[in-house]
Amino acid sequence: MNNKNEILKSYFGYDNLKPEQAQIIDFVLDKKDTIGLLPTGYGKSICFIIPSLLLEGITIVITPLIALMADQVNNLKKRFIKAEFINSLQTNIEKENIYNRLLNNKIKILFIAGERLFTKRFSEILKKINISLIVFDESHTLLWSEDFRFTLSRIPEFLNNFKNRPPILALTATATTLTINKINSILSLKNPQLVVGDCDRKNIYYRVIRTDNKERILLSLLSKYKTKILIYCMTIKNCEYLYYQLLELGYNIRLYHGMMEKDDKIKSQNDFYYSKANIMIATNAFGMGIDIPDIRYVIEYDLPSSIEDYIQKVGRVSRDGKYGEGILLFDRKDISTNEYFIENIKNDNIDKKELNQIKLDRYQKLDKMIELALTAKCLHQFTSNYFGHKHPGKCMMCSNCKK
Repeated sequence: MNNKNEILKSYFGYDNLKPEQAQIIDFVLDKKDTIGLLPTGYGKSICFIIPSLLLEGITIVITPLIALMADQVNNLKKRFIKAEFINSLQTNIEKENIYNRLLNNKIKILFIAGERLFTKRFSEILKKINISLIVFDESHTLLWSEDFRFTLSRIPEFLNNFKNRPPILALTATATTLTINKINSILSLKNPQLVVGDCDRKNIYYRVIRTDNKERILLSLLSKYKTKILIYCMTIKNCEYLYYQLLELGYNIRLYHGMMEKDDKIKSQNDFYYSKANIMIATNAFGMGIDIPDIRYVIEYDLPSSIEDYIQKVGRVSRDGKYGEGILLFDRKDISTNEYFIENIKNDNIDKKELNQIKLDRYQKLDKMIELALTAKCLHQFTSNYFGHKHPGKCMMCSNCKK
């Protein structure tokens, strides 16, 4: 097989690539740095899997999804694609086995976390293998937390170590022009090609409910909806409170947040995926990289910190293309909770001026999120415009247009 369509058919069973996928793959095969913005559920991974199988060397995928690396690799292995991952949960023997397979050209795609780039052993291995492509998956997370700043500041150093640097592909579902520029700067991309898919999910009904009694509204919604429902909370405290309240009321519900044991998280995720429970209540630790096609309702119990955060979460709805709803419960008290988190950002690696700029950026994002919660305009138009896309409005798929 020597072209992208043959590989698509053979490994994935599809006849045609989506136009944006084809564009990205062609740019990568032409060895051009590329930024791809494709909506959730659009098939971003195909954009690096197909080139990896056509290029001679190894594709390195740098991802924040450490907990999901095993799932990603297992899914590729089921398609007979030679993939592996390395992370901190593995033993030294397991890592060495993978390093040996890399040296013997037994691996085509390797998933790692960003921190792995700067370990001594991994750096030694990199010098001995042919890397054909470097992928930054979910690249908006490069800007997520200033806690990762030390690692991020060294990425240009890592990239500059290559005598003939391979092409770089940065993929994400949500990015404004400012975010794209920051990704470009952090990764020191060379005249990057930008491919943008339409972020507007036309099968999702956007609903904003303004209330000072979110718990009552939530119970009313749950009494109506009997299908698969994902409820997002801002804090672990809110998650656990609602979980035990709903559990006591007899709801078939599971809990998911970052402080849970790994096995408990896997069990919750699997129970929800296989419909042993129809409700999941979670922090934003649940979502990115988790592909559950039949979630019909995402309820944002707390105000998201930004429109990017909002769209990422709502993007979990109906990835199979069927009708679904993204519901935001807005209480003005949520504003002060978000402001508290912004004011308590701490980072010892940056000076006060830079920290204040980070806080200002967060406040500006929060202001746009509040504006969305209060606007009378078409919600699909509002979010599309935020990401730089034109939208005619009057979508009849949001609570404002329906009024």
